[in-house]
Amino acid sequence: MALAGILVSIFFVLVGHLIFKIVVPPLNFPRNIPTIPFYVIFLPTIFNIDQTKLYDMYLREPLEKHGAAKIFFGSRWNIIVTRPELMAHVFREEDTFAKSGNQKKIPYAVIAAYTGDNVISAHGQVWRTYRSVVTNGLQHFDDKPFYKNAELFCNGIEKLRRKTPESASMGPLIQRLCLDNISEVALGFDFGALTQDDNQLHKHLIDIKKQIFHPMYLTFPFLDLLPIPARRKAFKDVASFREQLVTKIQDNLVTNYKFEQTSFASSDLIRAHNNEIINYQQLTDNIVIILVAGHENPQVLLTTSLYLLGKHPALQQKIRAEVQDVNDSKELSELPFLNSFIFEAIRLFPPLNIIINRKTTKACRLGPEIVIPKDTYVGYNNFGTSHDPKVWGPNADQFDPTRWGEDNETILKNWKHAKNAYTMTAFHGGRRACLGEKLALTEMRVTIAEVLRQYKWTLASDWEERMTPAGPLSPSNLKLNFESCSDAI
Repeated sequence: MALAGILVSIFFVLVGHLIFKIVVPPLNFPRNIPTIPFYVIFLPTIFNIDQTKLYDMYLREPLEKHGAAKIFFGSRWNIIVTRPELMAHVFREEDTFAKSGNQKKIPYAVIAAYTGDNVISAHGQVWRTYRSVVTNGLQHFDDKPFYKNAELFCNGIEKLRRKTPESASMGPLIQRLCLDNISEVALGFDFGALTQDDNQLHKHLIDIKKQIFHPMYLTFPFLDLLPIPARRKAFKDVASFREQLVTKIQDNLVTNYKFEQTSFASSDLIRAHNNEIINYQQLTDNIVIILVAGHENPQVLLTTSLYLLGKHPALQQKIRAEVQDVNDSKELSELPFLNSFIFEAIRLFPPLNIIINRKTTKACRLGPEIVIPKDTYVGYNNFGTSHDPKVWGPNADQFDPTRWGEDNETILKNWKHAKNAYTMTAFHGGRRACLGEKLALTEMRVTIAEVLRQYKWTLASDWEERMTPAGPLSPSNLKLNFESCSDAI
């Protein structure tokens, strides 16, 4: 009985310690910034509340007042930042606020097994090596597949329109488009998601994304350490998908030596592997992250763009008239209405809302007053920065493309200034600014222009207007009602 009592006592001590670590931030965390209640991160999984409402209810006031706060996420307490001058500190002090992705933060988790160590999450010389390999392929690319796939995307819209005239669900079709775009433009093969309804690689990806982004395991990734059958299966499925993807690259670029004559990002990765600059694991990790980031972020932004154009028919018509006879990507990049719309869509709903992937390498100061201990994870809330009235004025929460300017030169200048001043951080900043920005913006311009030339659309009457509850930020399960422009003539 005495032994049983001791064991019970130990159990309650351990449980109490765990609860204390979840409820209370580490005692050495800065005291002069607010603490977001630990339960806030769990609310979207319990109640019908999206990310924007969650921000308004619990994060807006403390973040706008202090510019930084303590928040519980991913089984640990972190510090998130929104104030531009603090963001600048994080981005510029790369060696102090070092990139530390899931492969280091939660190496035991399924999501870490999915993306591995890559050009987005690596630090130091490893990152510099990755960057030197993939930069050319991501910034100098053939945009012809964007046009072909935009036409196929419109064909898919037509099929949806005929099947469900009043309510076309857009998520699956948008994902198929973005998968084909990144695979053809950056990886050198046709994923086939738009042309094959029974595409097995696509089905496999959908299945593992459901496993990876399960809210419970994202919030408590340490659960992946336990022998839970569903999570053991998730690890196997992720390994299988990664191997299938690399095999696809090998079949299309390696066995026929096509990589030697091409400049895809994947071709450069293969050359680097053959020259022993990177190993096979690093080759695989970077191929996977190009596919993952290269389709997920454009998918989110395109969903937001179609939503905003459906919500603002006058603007939709204005941009339609502007793109009507423009079919060259360089000319599209010079259209003021199209550019200001895309930039405002990114500002209003940054695809990646919260990013926490930097870890302090020493005790340091953030700004003049916030002292952060060593080994603390620091991230940023893009939505908070882009909605701060001190930065964007009293209409910061309103959709207003004219805030970027009237002519294209001014619009592009303001976009560049916003990034340099860290008031627009959707594409990150500093030396770690997103290598795929040019690719993503070209993809958006080409796709939006083609859809506008062929269709008019509104929000479906049976769609509940709300954003995603967690993860990437965009309209949740968007449904639209399309009308062919040729029918309207």
